[in-house]
Amino acid sequence: MTGPAATTDLRTRRAELRLSTRHVAHVVGVHPTTVLRWERGERLPGPAEITGLARVLSTEPALVAEFFDARRPAPAPAERTRATGLRELRRRGDLAASRVASELDVPVSTVFNWEAGRVGMPLTLVPRLARIPGLEDVPRSALVDLLVRTPATAPRPRGPLRAARHRCGLSQRLLAESVGVSRHLVGCWEAGRAPRWIHQRRLAAVLGVDVATVAGWYAVPAPVGLRPDTWVPGELPRVLRDLRDWSGLRQADVAAAAGRSVAAVRSWEAGRAVPGRAARDLLTRLYRLPPGALDAAVPRRPGPRAERG
Repeated sequence: MTGPAATTDLRTRRAELRLSTRHVAHVVGVHPTTVLRWERGERLPGPAEITGLARVLSTEPALVAEFFDARRPAPAPAERTRATGLRELRRRGDLAASRVASELDVPVSTVFNWEAGRVGMPLTLVPRLARIPGLEDVPRSALVDLLVRTPATAPRPRGPLRAARHRCGLSQRLLAESVGVSRHLVGCWEAGRAPRWIHQRRLAAVLGVDVATVAGWYAVPAPVGLRPDTWVPGELPRVLRDLRDWSGLRQADVAAAAGRSVAAVRSWEAGRAVPGRAARDLLTRLYRLPPGALDAAVPRRPGPRAERG
């Protein structure tokens, strides 16, 4: 197997050396049937087997590899194409995704998957895409070029919450678990939605910053209920709602702590009733306020019915 013909016929070289398939198989470490399949081009050996064949046939591994390369099947033509430019094509033709999906007999979600690059579009659908009204004037070659074009994306803004999360080495999932919310909600916060006060307090604890810093990220002023020095008579309902939200409590939790019904707590927060002295003292201890702090927000004039005791 030293000339040009040696790279085209494995069986001929074995016959020249008067070697049986059993002997070649024994030296290479395979079954004799495997050697016959190699000679017919029905199977391809691995690198170790090519080296073994070269040794038993007294030739170079590169010549054995050339023999099999000539019999390696050609790669199948691509059956799908990238379609990340489909969204821009739809905009040019003023086409909704549902219209494209209907014309191509696929779900709308499939169109969105093509546009996001999660899956390729079957090439068989490209001619049908070109016939959709609004795209029929686009030449076939230009259509394919536009389909595979990757749309330019603006850099994702790096908000303060996301930056703080990265500094702490936390993923969205880990931060969500630490705060007690869903990963989706953390994504909404990073996109600009302001968290509730209880969540701002938890974020501050997890990220190692103070609550004022977290509030500053969202330009949200502290609610009235968290500023006792600004309380004026008549603000008690709002103060009670803010304090409960800040503490992360439900109305049922407040009712149990104050020894009242949920309906009573709901009436306090709606301004239909005023908690009595005993109830205000319990609420003061619940929210860890200075003694008598809630009195500053109690209405001075008779209005909502006041509880006794």
